[in-house]
Amino acid sequence: MIHVYVKRPHEAAFSYEVDGQDELQELVGGEIEVVADDSLAGISLIVNEDARGVKANNFPVTSEGYLDWVYGTCVFVKEDGRSLSEEDLLRINRFLTAKV
Repeated sequence: MIHVYVKRPHEAAFSYEVDGQDELQELVGGEIEVVADDSLAGISLIVNEDARGVKANNFPVTSEGYLDWVYGTCVFVKEDGRSLSEEDLLRINRFLTAKV
């Protein structure tokens, strides 16, 4: 089990424990895609690209200097596959707060 952070549109983010890729797919509602934000080094964002334009937008990301939007549910995970630390959660919360 790894500790991740889940953010759904129009809801507060929450901590969650997952046990593999199937659970991640279930959380995001389909095939997963990994994206990143330039300001969150070491953290990946797991999204469902098929949600683009179909689900509510969640928050913007900047990747390699280009602005884009996350649609639907987003799961924040550590790039190396380990659980998110308390420091990681604080960084993610600051990131999400700045996006509001």
